Amino acid sequence: METTFANPGFWTYFIGSYAYYLPFVLTMVWAPLALFGLSKQKDMDTTKQIIWSLVILVIPVLGPAIYLLLADKEYEKKFKQIAVGGGLGVFVLVWVLSLISHI
Repeated sequence: METTFANPGFWTYFIGSYAYYLPFVLTMVWAPLALFGLSKQKDMDTTKQIIWSLVILVIPVLGPAIYLLLADKEYEKKFKQIAVGGGLGVFVLVWVLSLISHI
């Protein structure tokens, strides 16, 4: 049985569901980490905290990732690099696999 756009196979559904849900999962993991780290920063003034919290909440996936990589001081650098880099790496891998599964 041939897999086409009209008749997608198992892997097309499997990779497609990962490609669909992964941004939500990344946001659900990174946003609380970023907001918790933001709440622990005592040296940042209230205006900057409000702006960062809006960036984290309004820009899904990229907002928390940018905050964790650039402004967070709560977590170790290695942890932040692994969490954000690993998540983005998996996202790119799933995206590439979804493109390949349609060929």
